[in-house]
Amino acid sequence: MADHDLTQRTQLSDLVRSRRAELRLSLRSLSAACVDPENPENGSIIGYNYIDRLEKNADVKAPKIPELRALANGLGVPLAAIQDAAGAQFMGITPQYITSGEARALVTYAEGMTDAERRQLLAIVEAYNRSRTQ
Repeated sequence: MADHDLTQRTQLSDLVRSRRAELRLSLRSLSAACVDPENPENGSIIGYNYIDRLEKNADVKAPKIPELRALANGLGVPLAAIQDAAGAQFMGITPQYITSGEARALVTYAEGMTDAERRQLLAIVEAYNRSRTQ
């Protein structure tokens, strides 16, 4: 995937901006609520400046797992939603869900794969499916 494709992705920025507006939280209030539930003794781990820059689609570092948990906690959304949005924005990963909703797989954009790579991936999926039915 080309670098310019990633710079146009704003999934996490959009999610944070819209949810903060929905909750009517200031940047400082959201920052204070962004506590990693696995390590609450650390207090807030995301500064309001980071949230502001993220919402404005400014250049920010990709959040790490504790920061993703803290964002999910502060925004009151499932961690999976934050992870999906961060993966899409910072890594170019698009979540693909099966219609039953029971499983999901992260798949990079098809245009980022060569024809040979797509054929290899298809062969792996077909081999797996055959092994399940034998």
